[in-house]
Amino acid sequence: MRRFLITAVICTFIVAVLKTISFFNFENRELVYTLLSVSLFIIGSVVLKLVAPKMSRRKFFKFQFIKNTEFKLVIHMTFLVISGGFLLNLLMITVLESFGVNVPSNAFSQFDSQNIWISVFTVAVIPAIFEELFFRGAVLSSLSSGSAMMAILTSSLFFSLVHGSLYYFFSNLFAGVVFSLMIYLTGSIFASMTAHFANNILSYILFVYSNRLTTVGFDNVVVWLLVLLFLVALYNTVGAIAKKYKEALKVDRPLINEGELIWEKRKEKE
Repeated sequence: MRRFLITAVICTFIVAVLKTISFFNFENRELVYTLLSVSLFIIGSVVLKLVAPKMSRRKFFKFQFIKNTEFKLVIHMTFLVISGGFLLNLLMITVLESFGVNVPSNAFSQFDSQNIWISVFTVAVIPAIFEELFFRGAVLSSLSSGSAMMAILTSSLFFSLVHGSLYYFFSNLFAGVVFSLMIYLTGSIFASMTAHFANNILSYILFVYSNRLTTVGFDNVVVWLLVLLFLVALYNTVGAIAKKYKEALKVDRPLINEGELIWEKRKEKE
């Protein structure tokens, strides 16, 4: 409970500070926002690590390389978060606009699309590194003593809130849940970083070229392709999770009948 309260207070403070900054318009606001968010994520990670001194830094921040057998799972879940997030955004915009609510442009609209390298670094590289280290590293580890589902939902909730926009709340929440599941399934922060970077970079590209796609009538094609991609990725992800769960059961499951006991003894003799 102590770790949960400390984690909740730190996350709430970060959300409040970044939300307050977003209300003001001043010169180089995007740069200040980026530097401040990185600083807050680093400080928050350090504080949470101090609260868990017995856990090694490698285990706390999930500094484990992706295993060769897990690359396929990472790819499936990356496609899942990309397609699922886009479709949730589209659904939210459609529903709100049907009630006469004008949805503002997404977070990428504040960046200069003319300076592609600075924009990519700001919207894709930095979030993929520092948001993952904090939310999927420090926060998940701090909540690991409780329910895994509660840890995933709590970290994903604050992850969504820190992005500020209620219009894209569900897509950010969905992304947070998928990133967290990747951590539980692979044990590697590099898996969620990879998916986070791919999601942000593709979202930025779609934002930059959205007007051109609409002009040539290609936007509907993209939507249907993403629906197909989502279904395929969801099927493969669920299959990979089920396979991993069955493998874990084989390792942990105790012998439950005499037949299995005889079979095990025969295996030992061989």
